[in-house]
Amino acid sequence: MSRRRLERELKKLAESIGGDEAIAVIKALRGKDYQTDEELAEKTKIRVNTVRKILYALNEIGIAEFKRIKDQETGWYYYYWKLNMEKLPKVIMTKKRKELEKLKKKLEEGEQIYYWCGVPDHPKMTFDEALEYEFQCPICRRILNQYDNSKELEEIRKKIEQLEREIGLKKNKRKRGNDHGGYYK
Repeated sequence: MSRRRLERELKKLAESIGGDEAIAVIKALRGKDYQTDEELAEKTKIRVNTVRKILYALNEIGIAEFKRIKDQETGWYYYYWKLNMEKLPKVIMTKKRKELEKLKKKLEEGEQIYYWCGVPDHPKMTFDEALEYEFQCPICRRILNQYDNSKELEEIRKKIEQLEREIGLKKNKRKRGNDHGGYYK
């Protein structure tokens, strides 16, 4: 994975963990030696509890590590944090594989035929569920009609295809230039 792509993926990962605050914490950690959560909170102007939450999330996925050191005078433990960028490509691939599996499951579930009254936030039902309610919405009592989810399914298919290319399960489609077959006019 190229450095530029790793940077983009790290930013997306940070956004999914804690938005702009997580991005700020990662920037403060990047390329630096171990730092305490208090130091990071001071640098980023983010509450220390929020910084800790972000650090624990980064640690849970494997790209932040810490050392715990006991202060001999006070008996308190201090946690020193740093990023482990070597693990980032593996973390990203694992996350993408999990996302791919979720999308495949969603696609499989979405390929069923559903019935719906058309009111947002009202349930979409399988044929058996709709039959049980005599094809009437259990909330508003409107008639249930077949729900067209073809656009949603197409979007899911596109995301699956993109993730499969990113993971390396599918070859990237070659962009064809102006191919003259070797002849120029």
